[in-house]
Amino acid sequence: MKQTNTFTIGSLAKSANVGVQTIRFYQRKAILRQPPKRNGFRYYSDEDVRIVRLVKKLQGVGFSLDEIKEFLVFKTCSKSRLLVKQKTTDKVVEIKQKIIELQSTLKALEKFSRACGSSSNNSIGCDLLDCFDNEWKCCKKLNP
Repeated sequence: MKQTNTFTIGSLAKSANVGVQTIRFYQRKAILRQPPKRNGFRYYSDEDVRIVRLVKKLQGVGFSLDEIKEFLVFKTCSKSRLLVKQKTTDKVVEIKQKIIELQSTLKALEKFSRACGSSSNNSIGCDLLDCFDNEWKCCKKLNP
């Protein structure tokens, strides 16, 4: 028979490198089971530690808790292969789109900084609202 460690909620949290409130939150979201009390304590297994670590890793690569719950329905990769393929493909597309949006945001911020935020900007009559509305082209230079 396989030896399994038992953890209290505090030791589970420590072993999984999360807070106790995270464990309780996962239980409320039905991601982690809440074991029955035994001698006044709830005891968690090695598998519970692994589940919490997996959840944190999946969150780290961008999956929501609802998406993660779908993965946890399956105990083996062979049963979840199609779901994993679809969800990861969708997440890659989503992240690539976010990268495009962030690159656009970065360019806009750099342009704004050059136009209105530079210490070498000796403009007069630069109204931030006008500047924003006109793609930061409104500033008139004193010394061109």
